[in-house]
Amino acid sequence: MKLKWLGHSCFELTLDGGVLVTDPYDESVGYPPLRVRADAVLSSHDHFDHNYFAAVEGDPAIINTPGTHRACGATITATPSFHDEERGAKRGKNLIFTVEAEGLRIAHLGDLGHFPDTEEQKAALSDLDVMLIPIGGFFTIDTPTAVRLIEEFKPRCAIAMHFRNRYCGFTVSDEKEFVRLTNAATLPNEIEITKDAPSGCCVMEI
Repeated sequence: MKLKWLGHSCFELTLDGGVLVTDPYDESVGYPPLRVRADAVLSSHDHFDHNYFAAVEGDPAIINTPGTHRACGATITATPSFHDEERGAKRGKNLIFTVEAEGLRIAHLGDLGHFPDTEEQKAALSDLDVMLIPIGGFFTIDTPTAVRLIEEFKPRCAIAMHFRNRYCGFTVSDEKEFVRLTNAATLPNEIEITKDAPSGCCVMEI
């Protein structure tokens, strides 16, 4: 299984059965124009920086509703959560995606805006090989909350997303505090995921 960070909250997950893409963004986010081919797209919520399906070629299936789905040989569980700490009153709902395939378990937290507090949410984040977690704050959980969540659920690997960098100038924090608090390693933007690697907290190059 290969994982590639395409920027913001968008990842390409290459499985034996096909390609999944998460949360495609439009050009206003600041990254170079996104062009990717996929068999299925996971969209955590209906905002422009997470649902720009026009950037994804190949007539992919769109997965953006709660429940259990099948695509690319994977079982994908979409768990309801919220985009803010006021149960969606400020920014609406969010989906946590848990992808199970090839003996691995990966969660993409979308724009999670609160600490998980239901049994369903906790189950979605348990026993993970990789957790893709927002750290920037303002629109999502901030870095200290992300670190607390990682400490609580203990994924084998946690990879930061949705933070400010040379492309994205959103009113969010950069990765420096996350690196300081977790000693996060820097990974290339495309990696192979196995049962043994990667591990610890990480930031991917862009």
